Amino acid sequence: MTVLSFRSESPAPVRRPKARPDKLGRDWHLLFTAGAISVLGDGAFVAALPLLAAGYTRDPRLISGLTVAGTLPWLVFSLQAGAIADRSESRRLSIQAQAWQLLCVLAVGVLAMDRSAGWGLAALYVLAFGLGMAAALAKSASQPLMTSVVPRERLMSANGQLYTAQSVAKDFAGPALGAALFALTPTLPFWADAVTFAVSMLLIARLPRTGRPRRPRQPGAPAVEAGAAEAAATGRRSLRADMKEGLTWLAHHRLLRTTTMLSAAANFGSTMGAATLVLYVGTHHYGVLLSIAAVGGIVGGLISRAAVARLGGRVVARLCSSVTPVAGIGIGLLGPNMFVVAALLGVGSMSASLWNVAVVSQRQRLVPPHLLGRVSSAGIMVVWGMQPLGALVGGLIAGWFGLAAPWVVGGGLRIVASVLAIRPLREWQD
Repeated sequence: MTVLSFRSESPAPVRRPKARPDKLGRDWHLLFTAGAISVLGDGAFVAALPLLAAGYTRDPRLISGLTVAGTLPWLVFSLQAGAIADRSESRRLSIQAQAWQLLCVLAVGVLAMDRSAGWGLAALYVLAFGLGMAAALAKSASQPLMTSVVPRERLMSANGQLYTAQSVAKDFAGPALGAALFALTPTLPFWADAVTFAVSMLLIARLPRTGRPRRPRQPGAPAVEAGAAEAAATGRRSLRADMKEGLTWLAHHRLLRTTTMLSAAANFGSTMGAATLVLYVGTHHYGVLLSIAAVGGIVGGLISRAAVARLGGRVVARLCSSVTPVAGIGIGLLGPNMFVVAALLGVGSMSASLWNVAVVSQRQRLVPPHLLGRVSSAGIMVVWGMQPLGALVGGLIAGWFGLAAPWVVGGGLRIVASVLAIRPLREWQD
C-alpha cells in the first residue's frame, strides 16, 4: 500500500525547464502526455461506473448517490489537499495520488468480477469516495506542477492544448472505449484505467523536482516575519492556518470570487441532470452519447486561444455563462431524444471548455505562486463541492418529478447566477 508523504524529504535545488520562447519544452510534453493518458482511462471509468451501478439498482436516488460519494471529497477535502500541495513537492505528490487512484480502480475491477454480491453497491460508494480523495490531491498538485514547467506568458496556450486533449481523451474517446469494453467484459474498463494511471505515473516521474514554493519576503520585512514565513514554507505552520490563508485570499478577490461562484452554480445545475443521465437516455446509448457530446468540448479547446485573443476573456466568460444554462433547459424540454441531447450537451461542453481555459489561465496569472495550490483548492472546494449537492438534489427531483425535471430546474438556477454576475465581471482585465 502506498503511504502518502506530505512533505518533501530532500533539499535538492529546484531545476527550471529551459524552454525556448516559441516552444513549451520537453517537460511540458511529458506532463501533457501523462495528463492525456490518465484522463483517457478516467473517461472509460466514468462511462463504465454508472453501467456497473445500474446492474445493482434502477432507483435514480441510489444511482445519483454514486455521484454524491465520488464528488463529496471535493467539498470536504479540497482545502486540506491545497494546503498539502503548497507544502509538498508537487511531482512526488502527483505520483502518490495517482498510485492511490490506481489501487481504488483495481478494487472496483475486482468488484465487477462478481456483480451478484448484495453489498456491491455500498462498496462502490466507498471506492468512489476514495477515488475522489485521491483525485483532489492530484488536482491540487497539478496547478503548481503546470506553472513549474510552463512560463506564465504561455499558460493560455498550454491550458488550451491540455483541455483539448482532455476533451478528446476523457469526454470523446474514453466513454466510447469504456462502454465498448464494458459490453465485452465488465472488468475491462477498470483494468484499462489502472494501466493508464501506471503509465502516467512513469511519465511524471521523469519530470524534474519542483520543490516547495517559498513565500516572498517583502523588502524591509522584520526578521520575525521572515522566520514565520520560512516556518510556514517548511511545514511547521499548522495545516489549518494554510487552509485559511488560501480561502481568505480567494474570498477577498472579487473577480476570482465571482468566477468561482459562477462555476459552482454551473456544476450544481449540470450535475443535477448528469447524475441520472444514464437512466434518462438508457444504458445502451449512454457511452455513445457522451462521446458524441464531447465533440463540443474538443472544438472549444481548439478555438479557445483564438476566441480569448479576439473577443477577450471577459466576453468569452459572459457568453459561456449565458449559453450553457439554455442548453441545459433544452435537454430537459426536448429530451430524451439521443441526437437532441447529444447536440445540446455538445454546446454545453464547448462552452465549459472555453470557460475553463479563460478562467483557469486568469487565476494562474493573478494568484501568487506560493498560494496557488491553496487558492486553487479553495475554488475547487466551492466549485466541485457543488457536485455531490447537485447530484443529491437532482436525484430527489428526478424521483419526484421525472428524469427531465433536474435539467430544467438546474438550467433556471444557472441563469439567475449568470445575471447576478454581470456587474462583477466588468473587473476582468485582459
